[in-house]
Amino acid sequence: MSAIYLVSLLSLLSTITGEPAEPCRKTGERYFLSDRQQCDRFHMCDESGELAAEFLCEDGLVFETISKQCSLPFGSARCELSGRLILQEPQPIGNCIRRNGKWALGDTCNQYIDCSNGVERLVTCQNHLVYDETSGDCEHPDAANREGCTAEELYGFSCPSVVGQARFGAESDCRAFFTCAVYTNYHPRLGGCPVGTVYNDVREICDDPENVPRCRDYYN
Repeated sequence: MSAIYLVSLLSLLSTITGEPAEPCRKTGERYFLSDRQQCDRFHMCDESGELAAEFLCEDGLVFETISKQCSLPFGSARCELSGRLILQEPQPIGNCIRRNGKWALGDTCNQYIDCSNGVERLVTCQNHLVYDETSGDCEHPDAANREGCTAEELYGFSCPSVVGQARFGAESDCRAFFTCAVYTNYHPRLGGCPVGTVYNDVREICDDPENVPRCRDYYN
């Protein structure tokens, strides 16, 4: 899940340089509007329906139109969803492309750099998950479907073209299996049997090694 930040009034502009996405309305209270073109710029309308001020989110954050807050540009806050693609000039520091954000690390699939106000930390996804550049979180490879890090590329296995829901044992490890189903978009999702058992391809369950000839000596 994307972390939501309180609206940060980093820069109160002395002059109005953007354009609100819609005209201000008289509501009897102050409220915020997104900018028509710039994703990290927003406007404040006053109680009488007049345009009162303009703000910028902190570098790397964007104005999320549902929560009316500045947040990381993932999920519903992705700028391409609203067509507001313009951003302020980046303020890079160290390995942070912007002062706030998350970016995949080099050629890795399971690591990313998380920057908060210019302070960076390296995050490693666990349990065979990969970094998803759309959600900003660690996800199953089938869900992220990220180029270079797809489930098919990582596991060397592809779901059959015609299948309802099925499981297939992994050739490399007797405990491992792949699930192909609607909820995986028919990309393989890695699963594993509990310690002491192995995957039985015939029964499609985790079973005693004695019942799976090729894995009979797996724990010996």
